[in-house]
Amino acid sequence: MLRRTFKFQSEVAAFTDAVLVAVTLLLALATHKVLAWLFPAGTFAIFDMFWSNSWLYILIVPVYGFVLDFSGLYRQIIGVSPVRRWQQVTRASLLSFAILLGLLYVLRLHMIPRTILAIHCIYTIAAIGIRANYVQPFLAGRSPRRRILLVGSGEQATSVLAWLRHPDRAHDFEMVGFLTPPGQTTPPDIQHLGSPDDLSTVLHSTVVDAVILLSHGLTTETTTAIIRQCETEGIEAWLMADFLQSTIAEISLDEIAGEPMLIYSSTAKSAWSLMFKRLMDIILSAVGLIVLSPLFLGIMLAIRLTSPGPIFFSQIRSTLRGRTFRMYKFRTMVPDAENMRDTLEDLNEVSGPVFKIKDDPRVTPVGRWLRRYSLDELPQLWNVLIGDMSIVGPRPPIPAEVEQYESWQRRRLSMRAGCTCLWQISGRNHLPFEEWMRLDLKYIDTWSLGLDFKIILKTFGTIFRGTGY
Repeated sequence: MLRRTFKFQSEVAAFTDAVLVAVTLLLALATHKVLAWLFPAGTFAIFDMFWSNSWLYILIVPVYGFVLDFSGLYRQIIGVSPVRRWQQVTRASLLSFAILLGLLYVLRLHMIPRTILAIHCIYTIAAIGIRANYVQPFLAGRSPRRRILLVGSGEQATSVLAWLRHPDRAHDFEMVGFLTPPGQTTPPDIQHLGSPDDLSTVLHSTVVDAVILLSHGLTTETTTAIIRQCETEGIEAWLMADFLQSTIAEISLDEIAGEPMLIYSSTAKSAWSLMFKRLMDIILSAVGLIVLSPLFLGIMLAIRLTSPGPIFFSQIRSTLRGRTFRMYKFRTMVPDAENMRDTLEDLNEVSGPVFKIKDDPRVTPVGRWLRRYSLDELPQLWNVLIGDMSIVGPRPPIPAEVEQYESWQRRRLSMRAGCTCLWQISGRNHLPFEEWMRLDLKYIDTWSLGLDFKIILKTFGTIFRGTGY
């Protein structure tokens, strides 16, 4: 399935499910009224949500929509077994039901009978399960197959034909034939219709929905001429430019100065998700600074009374794309610690350009306790609040360390630096430098809001274990 087709079907499925959630809620209300009428002495309290409490639709429909999306129901439309699909729908609906019960308790909406939500959950499982397993596949099978004409290299066509004829996609496409340049061979299981010069004849003599251009064996002039002819006749042209393929970056098409532009991006791109990430950073950092202010004052007092020098330590660090900012921490070392580093280089216990010593002689007694529980990092909540850092992200390196990075390691700078990361919860200083870098890249490649929440929760466990130094 083409990505744009997949996106459209996913959006249709999500919209349909939102309608089904609303409709099944009406059915649940009607069922509840009937049960209350049949069993007046039972537990079915009289409740009217059709008009006076219709605002609850605004609560229930989005919760189901978010959880269904989060469960992965819309990430793979085809190729999923009915049993697996029913499991996804059931788990998502039960989780939505549980979340709604929690929200009703928190918001103190005790007048809403919980039996309505239970009935609605059962109806929703049935409705969305039928949509996902029977209705959508049936409608997809009823749509006409797209007739495809291939033009270009026969050798390059092997992988394309295998993809088009896969059982998950075979019902979407029909092969019209193949046009190959002189001297090129055509796969034996597809009809040879001539050379690229015969394109007009083929287009005018049979139905063609799209032309796939295989770049091998086609000159730039021929490729341009075919695209222009397809454009003129209103036929889609799909250019397979495998020489432009990437290993990790996702390719998208945009336009600059009226010319098509391919964009290779290997970082998080969802503007909505990044916006929610930033919003979460602002809320968590602001709440943290307020709630932890007594702890801040206690730590500041302890540092002032036990060691001469400033309370805070600041240092220039690197973040997104190599931008620099001033990062703040509670001071845990003697005032002239930076000047003493050169004399301690041979004691470094971490590989790579990073400098770490478990029993660092520069650390003060209070500083050692602060480092053990990562309390020295708390002032970075201010960096998060003003946008220099994020709650979760690769730890910010010193610019001098970045200068020693290999090319693949610099990609960790493609996301905003954070207070905690996979490295923090996976062994911290006990991991070699290269594994640290690979964990940061794994975070970037698999980033999601769910992963951020998971890292935040695990960070609390790491802090309480007191493994820092």
